[in-house]
Amino acid sequence: METLSRVRAIDSIRFPSSGCRLLRQSYFVPLLVLAGTLFLAAAPGSSAYGATPASGPAASAASIIGTEAKLNGTPLTPGATLFPGDVIRVGIASTAALRFGNSLVLAAAETELVVESEGVSLRNGRVQVRANGEQSFGISGPFFQVNIGAFGGIPSSAEIQLAGTRAQVSTVAGAADVMAAGNAVPYRLRAGETATMDAAGADASPGQGPASPSAGKVSRLIPQVQIDRASDHLVAAVSDSVYWNDGLRSGPTGRAHITLKDGSQLNLGSDSSLRILQHDSQAQQTSLDLLMGRMRGKITKLTRPGAKFEIHTPVGVAGLVGTDLSLLVTNDYVELIVIDGTVRFTTLDGQSVTVTSGMKLRISRTGVLTGPLPTTPQEVQVAQDLTDITGPANQGAPVAAATARPLVPLIVTVTAGAAAVGIGVWQASRPVVSTVIP
Repeated sequence: METLSRVRAIDSIRFPSSGCRLLRQSYFVPLLVLAGTLFLAAAPGSSAYGATPASGPAASAASIIGTEAKLNGTPLTPGATLFPGDVIRVGIASTAALRFGNSLVLAAAETELVVESEGVSLRNGRVQVRANGEQSFGISGPFFQVNIGAFGGIPSSAEIQLAGTRAQVSTVAGAADVMAAGNAVPYRLRAGETATMDAAGADASPGQGPASPSAGKVSRLIPQVQIDRASDHLVAAVSDSVYWNDGLRSGPTGRAHITLKDGSQLNLGSDSSLRILQHDSQAQQTSLDLLMGRMRGKITKLTRPGAKFEIHTPVGVAGLVGTDLSLLVTNDYVELIVIDGTVRFTTLDGQSVTVTSGMKLRISRTGVLTGPLPTTPQEVQVAQDLTDITGPANQGAPVAAATARPLVPLIVTVTAGAAAVGIGVWQASRPVVSTVIP
């Protein structure tokens, strides 16, 4: 009934030409429209989508990973139109990317949210928001509100995690305004800062999330590199394991070489942010999310039926079969260079372009494609030089005392009815990571 509940135009109905002359009479058209309208209004289940006929669409499903993403209890498919009141549930080993105008919401596995006209209401789970529009994007929860916007003209990105009475907000780029229930004054988080909120009034502190499957390990690195795991932020070291949903962030001089379990090699450049959404080496199902910066990948050839290796970016998805490639994500564009093999890049609005060995493609933040065009040996060399790690493996010593500040929680407690909501802000709870592109 999804099709029936979303139909807006009756005039798209077509009839066979034979024996239907009466339908062409102008006096019969109003009756047809009225009958069709009444039929749609009475269609069973049409109200399950939470949108009235007067409600305009609020978002669309840009891409879906896995089979456990549901829209009001039915499978959520790429391209589906979303209306205020729609409920999105993302199950195990699935993710969903939702497009709100110029902003993007990435919903992780085991997340439930409600679509709103200018944002989402998070019921549980984790979302990442990339706000590129002039208006701020709102994430509401049972006891908090987060507004993410292009402050000072710079796009912002933040991750919000909610589990029971505990919520955490981490700003990746730009800034986010966090406000607890009952408090009219927001607290602005800058890039690299994290806030936790506890509706039960408990002391706010980082916590360890549930265990995830292993994806690989850190083979080599140049400090500083961090691993963001649930609400923990760890200084990476050689031989550290990397798990599903782990995020890796490198500082101005940091680089990391990751060996995945299927043998694929990932090189993360400086000032870059990469999340490993999924890596099932047996089924050959891999999804990565390059939020910012540079990454080079030498990907093991896919041979199993239905195998996939996808790298998500703010403007689309790069699908690989077995290749050597470089990706660069900036505030203005994404650039793909294929050194060897073939990559199919699909934009958020559904455009697909195949890029072969020796070619490059640039996609602007507004979706404008340039290329594919031949790449030069110099461009390939630069892409390699800015991600390679030469020399012996570096053990990733702790951050120098001159650049690290102690963990000092700032607790703000407010009273909202009978519940106290605590906000804990950790400035430099992890080493500050620049978002400037090398």
